[in-house]
Amino acid sequence: MLRGYAVKTIIAIDDEPEILKCFREALTLRGFTVHTSADPETGIQMVRAQPALDLLLLDVKMPGKSGFDVYREIRAFRAVPVLFITAYPRSFTTDSDEVTKLWSEQFADGTTDILYKPFPLENLFTKVEGLIGPANDAD
Repeated sequence: MLRGYAVKTIIAIDDEPEILKCFREALTLRGFTVHTSADPETGIQMVRAQPALDLLLLDVKMPGKSGFDVYREIRAFRAVPVLFITAYPRSFTTDSDEVTKLWSEQFADGTTDILYKPFPLENLFTKVEGLIGPANDAD
């Protein structure tokens, strides 16, 4: 008997098209299906429309709506693991203090993680697979 394989699906929301292109190319080569949006509102609609979604990659700082705002809006209608991507430094800024506070109070629940820019692709793969496993799982 042949076993079927389900390819895991990721949606990436980031206001920088070059970063989205990098996510799509790298994670597709790793075996994932990747959809991208440079606009938070469009990204939220993509999440609503995607029946099989395994992971959301969310930039923290975007114009109009932050990744945290997008996270809260999506979590109101759907539970999905989230990997936050941020260029915020880990110390010595008001912004990083806010990230740390939000992280400790709301996001450290085992279904979220955070990755600081810049990062080697291997770190992205490690975080993604740590949250949802490899791209192909046997049915």
